[in-house]
Amino acid sequence: MDTPARPPTTDSAMYQTMHRQPFELARLLEEGWEPAVQAADLIAGAERILLVGIGTSYHAALVGEWLLRWVGMDARAVMSFDFAAYPEQYPLRPADAVVVMAHTGVKSFSSRALARAAAEGVTVISVGSQSAEHPGSRLILRTVERERSAAYTASHTAAMFVLAQAATAVAERRGLAHAAAFRSALESLPGLADSVLAREDEVWPISRLAAERQVYVTGAGPNAATALEAVIKAREAAAARIDALPLEQFLHGPITTVNPEDLAVVVHVADANETASARTAEVAGVLARIGTSLWLVGRPAAEAAQATVFELPALPEPISPILAVIPLQVLAYQVAVTRGRNPDLFRRDDPRYAAALSIKL
Repeated sequence: MDTPARPPTTDSAMYQTMHRQPFELARLLEEGWEPAVQAADLIAGAERILLVGIGTSYHAALVGEWLLRWVGMDARAVMSFDFAAYPEQYPLRPADAVVVMAHTGVKSFSSRALARAAAEGVTVISVGSQSAEHPGSRLILRTVERERSAAYTASHTAAMFVLAQAATAVAERRGLAHAAAFRSALESLPGLADSVLAREDEVWPISRLAAERQVYVTGAGPNAATALEAVIKAREAAAARIDALPLEQFLHGPITTVNPEDLAVVVHVADANETASARTAEVAGVLARIGTSLWLVGRPAAEAAQATVFELPALPEPISPILAVIPLQVLAYQVAVTRGRNPDLFRRDDPRYAAALSIKL
């Protein structure tokens, strides 16, 4: 399929920030280990950790839950609205720790969640931009400068990255065998991210389809969050028709809405849990038999031999979302270009949406 002509939108903040990710990850390798060790000192003794966020930050919290569980901690991701609005259903105990994910630090319910955790006296750390203010947090794991595009990219990969550094520091503190694999994977990520972004033209044929079709995205384990992030990114950037569910939830009923004229994106990373990998391949096979156009992000599946594949190198499964999300960011950007949308504006260039979205977020 030919690469389409496309408007000159590489000056968009989303595009520029997306392509800065290798630099930002390399910077965090230089600057982030000392804060990561400090975070490990603060949370390693916690009986339970709640990771709190909304939107893209909630997806980072979901990945953080997997990372911290992988190193032996009782971690749980919670939406900031739920944590702030339903304190009786999310009670805090003295030995708990709370990690608040908030890139800007100004969103209503992330701020309320931070205030609640600080007021109750538990250990609180946070993840945010270089300039975010998180009053009550004992430590802010800094990510990147505040994003100018409404479709966040570098802040998301950086947020997952600093959580992975903290998890690695916990694993090293506990002498866990996979600590070295975690650290090695993180050290490889700047170069891998650069390689993925250099292949952006491979995504254009899929983006052309996604701009015109109903899109479904799915993934298993930690990469269920990757699928959810693909949806929020493509909707924010391009107002795309796209939905996602975790793999098994998608299979149990919603897959019956998929049609041959749709597009399915399946995150199928190497070195995943054996059961998850086999099931992901089975679901890809179901979609292939339906006749749906299929894009596999990660590696091929014998059950869907005709699918287009964007191959990614193997990484420890809980770290794999940091890399797997990047081709999906590229997809969202390219769909915006194809649909003639400005990916930076959250649709506020339409007066109706500008007026409707005047509510404080």
